This record gives sequence, C-alpha cells and structure tokens, in this order.
Amino acid sequence: MPSLYSRLLGSPLAVVALLPFLPIIANAGWCPSLKDVENQLGKHLTPGSTISTSTNGVPRWSLYGAPNPAFIVNVFSEIDVATTIHYCNKNDLNFVVQNQGNGWADTFHLDDCGLLINIAGLNKITFSPDKTAATIQGGTLVNDMIFAAYGNNTRFAIPTCTCLGFLGASLGGGLTRVMGLYGILVDQITSVKLVTAQGRLLHVDATHHSELWYAIRGAAPNFGVVTSAVVNAYPTPQAQNVAWQGAITFSDDKLEALIQALYDLVLQSTMEIDLLFSFNGPPLNKVTITVIPFFLGNASAAEEAFASILKLGPTTNGATEVPYTHWGDFGQSFCQKGMRKPAYGVSVSRQVWDPSTWRAVYNDLGQFVREYPQAANSSILAEYYPVQKAVQIGSDVTSSYPFRDVPIHIVVIPTYADSSLDGAANAFGARARDLLRSADGLVNNSTYINFAHGDETLEEIYGKSLPRLQVLKKRYDPRNRFNQWFPLA
Repeated sequence: MPSLYSRLLGSPLAVVALLPFLPIIANAGWCPSLKDVENQLGKHLTPGSTISTSTNGVPRWSLYGAPNPAFIVNVFSEIDVATTIHYCNKNDLNFVVQNQGNGWADTFHLDDCGLLINIAGLNKITFSPDKTAATIQGGTLVNDMIFAAYGNNTRFAIPTCTCLGFLGASLGGGLTRVMGLYGILVDQITSVKLVTAQGRLLHVDATHHSELWYAIRGAAPNFGVVTSAVVNAYPTPQAQNVAWQGAITFSDDKLEALIQALYDLVLQSTMEIDLLFSFNGPPLNKVTITVIPFFLGNASAAEEAFASILKLGPTTNGATEVPYTHWGDFGQSFCQKGMRKPAYGVSVSRQVWDPSTWRAVYNDLGQFVREYPQAANSSILAEYYPVQKAVQIGSDVTSSYPFRDVPIHIVVIPTYADSSLDGAANAFGARARDLLRSADGLVNNSTYINFAHGDETLEEIYGKSLPRLQVLKKRYDPRNRFNQWFPLA
C-alpha cells in the first residue's frame, strides 16, 4: 500500500479517515493468532514495523500490575499507530500504548487478546530555526532531548528522571525542577498530532479541536495517542546552562529540624528540593535521609538560598554546579526496570512538613524493610516545587490538570521481587500514604496521576476537572476504547 501511505504522510495535519479496508478477523470474544495479526494488520504497516508475542523488548519499570499483552506491535510511523487502533476497533481488541513502560498504576486490564502498541521507535527531534521550539515524536526520551538541546545551545523544561518518555511524563501534568520559571511540562506543549479513539489523526491545539486540547493536557490516555508534539525550548548558551544540585545527607537525629526547615523554606522561582528516604542496608540497617536541592544559578547564590538547610549540619554534602546534561543524574537511581513496585502517591500542601508525621513515616519504612529484607530497595520520595508560575499560566490557559497550586508530590515505593510480599508491601504503602494525608491541609485528597497507585477515586485523580472530562469522554470516546489508565468511563 505505498501510494496510500504516501498520501497520508504527505498531509499529516489533516483529519485522516483510516483504513476502512482492514478486514474483521473474528467475532468479539475470539482471539487471533500471531499469524492472523501479521496477515491482517502487518501488511498495512510501514516497512520496519514488527509484530511479536515476546515482551522482552518492552520491559516495564514495575512488574506489579503490569499489562500482559498477547501481541506487541512495534511501530515506526504515526500512521502505524492510527492503523493499529483502527484494526483493534474493527476486531474488538483491547490495546495499550507504551513508550518506556514507566507507568506503575494497577489500572491496566488487558485481556488474553490485548495488543501493546510500542511507540519507542517514534523518537525524532526537529528544532525550529531559532531554537525556541522543537517537534518531538511520541516515543522521544527525555535523555535524548537533553543532549539534543544542549548541542543546540537551548534547553527544554524536563522531568528529573531522564529515562522517561517526555510526553508520557508531560500529558498527566508534568513535574519539572524548573517549574518556577516555565510552568509544568504540559505548559510546554503548543500543539500535537493525536490519534483518536476512531483511529483518526488530528492536529490539536488551542484553536483546533479546543475541547480535546483541554482534555489531553491532564488526561490524554483517556482520549488518544499523542504521536508528536511541538514543545517550547529556551535558547541558553552551554556556559550558562548550569544548575547547582546534589545529594546532601543528614543523620536521623536531624530529621525533625530538617522537616521544620523545609516547612519554613521559601522557594524562589529558581529553586526546587526533594526529600528521599532510602535504606542503607547492613551493617547499619537504617533509613538514610537525603535532600536533593536544585538551584538554577551559581553555587554561592544557591548556598545562600538553601542556607537554612545547610546550617543544620549535614553528614555529607555533594551539591555542586553541573551542566544541563547532568541535571538528571540524581534520578538515575529510579530508572532501573523490573521488580515489583506497587507505589502509592499523594499530593499535598506544605502543611505536610510536620516533624512528627515524618518521624512516623521514617520509622515505618525502617520497620517494613527490617521485617522484609527482600524489600531493601524500597524508598519514599517527596518533591517540593514553587507553583506560582504554574498557577499564573493556568489562569490564562485552560488545561485539565487540576493541581497547579499543590506544591508537594510524594511517592512511596515498596520494591522487591517476590510476589508473596505483595500484601505486606501494599499495606505499608497505603499506611504511609494515610500518615502523610493526615498532616495535609487540603480540603480534599488529591494525587498526581503519574504518582497514583490505582485505588484512588476519580475525584482524587482529576479533581475539579472530572465532570467536564467525563462529558468529553462520552463525546470523543463513546466506546471507551482508551480504558487502561485511570479510565473516566
């Protein structure tokens, strides 16, 4: 079908009615074989695309609650995504879209016939002539964006972990250590190409399909697949593209003073700070307390900004000036795929910086790991952001992300290999989440979708945006084809 692909790819911004000629292979409830899928779908994909039954090439960050597809479709064009979804629709097959497989919630429910559409092969980055914007494809890695931007004397707002797919991290809202300057990650996106539930490829922005534009910027997995996006970039010479950051550890007797200092800390637009509890193993078998401050500027200004933290007398201090290409070094410890990680998240106000609460959480993590030493890689991470810019942008630009004014996002990550620990790990995660919520000053529970476990109410995930999103879901996906990630229907 080269002439068809030529026509489709030649007008990528148009609405495309896709492939009515794809045959129906069976009635609902009957699973195709690999040969069926290859014959019926494979011949309509662009050269280089493959179909298999092996998940070796699509590892997940967490094996707990991970989707278990019958078939993996590895695509290498945006049209392939639309073609595959159109095929699934015709044959009543469930599907899920994956780039790097970092989503950990347990809302996946692929059946024995389900397809996983792997978009990691869509990874091109193209800069505008003035380097103030770039078009990135749906499978683009954060790490690739960092090095591409640095080589072009510009930078993107990026998440901390460089192993993430940028759009997967962004379309649920998107946390970034430069939030104080640029807003959240979804604010960086100025237009997208979106494959809809009907298998159509649309250009979507603030003036084209504006209702979808609102919906996908906070709840995209319920409305379509973003196969490419235009995102902001910020020209910055390499010599100026630096930040001060690093791991600073404290002894456990400093915990209460540290938490109080975090409560008292006034975050400037150039600041962000994380708190990490991790287990140091034998011979001490204790929880290590680490803060990872971030400051966009030089060391002397950074040390003044974080003076209230530094004066507490840290055990070690690894903070230093680093170039843009090393901003994500801290997050590398969270990039290891595999094992079981039934994570629990919570999004909270600064009231959560309550010393007694964090002492209880600290003690609970230590007790959990000492009782289950197989879970020694478990951790708790709290990320604290200045939110003024995100709130300001949100007052002028509509998006469905509901928690722009919430400054702290916490995730509890039990980590282990043996599924027999699932019960204990879930009990610990839920208990730690409840402790943290108990100190929060917000009226309603809220959880950033990319940190959520899967047992939350839809109100806790989508906040005040929920009623409008549910109306739009019925309009744009009445058959609930996008139903794997905190489904609205």
